Amino acid sequence: MKELKFDFCFKGKRKYVHGTDVFSALSTNFNGQLKYIDISFHGIAIRNLIFFTEKPKKKDIKVVFKAESNGEKIKLFGVEDNKDIECRYDYAEEKIIDQTTIDLSNEIISLNQLTDYSFIEHIVAMNKALLNNLYIEKDGQWLFTRLQLTNNIQMNEIESLDIALKLNVQFKLTKSVINVNNREMGYLYFSFSPKVN
Repeated sequence: MKELKFDFCFKGKRKYVHGTDVFSALSTNFNGQLKYIDISFHGIAIRNLIFFTEKPKKKDIKVVFKAESNGEKIKLFGVEDNKDIECRYDYAEEKIIDQTTIDLSNEIISLNQLTDYSFIEHIVAMNKALLNNLYIEKDGQWLFTRLQLTNNIQMNEIESLDIALKLNVQFKLTKSVINVNNREMGYLYFSFSPKVN
């Protein structure tokens, strides 16, 4: 495999490619059989993405994806294609948030009931809601910047799900623990930014 091309649609009212959609596209491409996942976002992408197995020279890398599949290590570098995004789809993350309980004193958000959305959509929406409630005075936007997972979790495996804030480095980076069925399964990182649409 030398390159992978994906055509994305904008999610909800956003005007950039959402990290949850990038993760979903990549994990689906590898049939979900992934371990030791580490995906990081290095910039906003407003066009479709193309992924290379070799680091492209003189290209603005937007995404780095690392994982293991069937014992083989994967490393991909995502850059913007010159292909514009021409579609959009509805996304109501409040349907996820409505099914959660937030414990501000312990800085944790718990899911009470699963929804039809994916695992990645659940954890990203939950972490954003937790941060917005913890830092209600902040005027701007929380951006999903990195995810580390021991394996690619499917919704039918989940009996309980909670996200707990572990670290806040002066709002430049936050680190949250992902607990699935009372087991620590990985970390979710966000950064705070002025509104980006």
